[in-house]
Amino acid sequence: MSDFSEWTQQFKLLNQGRQIVRMKPDELLQHTILMVTFIVLAITGFAFHYSGSFWAKFLFGWPGGFMVRRIIHRVASVIFIMTTVWHIIYLFHARGKQFMRDVFPTRKDFIQFIQTMAYDLGFRKEPPRFGRFSYIEKAEYWALVWGTVVMIITGISLWFGAMTERFMHVGTLGVMLVIHFYEAILASLAILIWHMYSTVFNPAVYPNNPSWYTGKMPEKMYHHEHPEDPVLKNDKTDVEEKAEVQ
Repeated sequence: MSDFSEWTQQFKLLNQGRQIVRMKPDELLQHTILMVTFIVLAITGFAFHYSGSFWAKFLFGWPGGFMVRRIIHRVASVIFIMTTVWHIIYLFHARGKQFMRDVFPTRKDFIQFIQTMAYDLGFRKEPPRFGRFSYIEKAEYWALVWGTVVMIITGISLWFGAMTERFMHVGTLGVMLVIHFYEAILASLAILIWHMYSTVFNPAVYPNNPSWYTGKMPEKMYHHEHPEDPVLKNDKTDVEEKAEVQ
């Protein structure tokens, strides 16, 4: 069996057997739109800063291409902002309120961070047991919140540059551009290195955590990643339909 065939077989196996619902359809759609718009914004944004690079010229180097790049970037930003508003509204509903309670940092998260470091260094025999969200996932979420606020404020300031210069000090646009650019680098690196490892390259979930496209995780994987989630302690026969993460 070739490596590719074995890899595809592993993908198929992930979606078989008992599954734990990680995200409901509307939550999965939020994540999907966020993922797609982030990628589009990153590509079109860096194409502006690195307009002389071969890849930027390949994508937008044709006549009128960089004007199209600007339009795509702005359309994606509007969709991104709308999805952010959708998520804020979601947080006022029952599942959203529960999500906020579960994802909010607690003292236990700091303890588990220390326990993880001790485990990685060989001073602890077992890793900490996480609930619905590990401290890593919580940190990713709140980093996303912070980054979203920064990018929206700076992005709108740059979009309406004349108004920004009119009501703020001269030179503000330059500062906004620097902040926007370096926050984009930070966010991209966080996704490429931190998030990709957690959801793809981590040996415990390889070849990937399928919840990003199905909204569900194999029961065995979920037990390994979130053993202290109360949902696992419920005696449910139909895990896929009933043992949902609330």
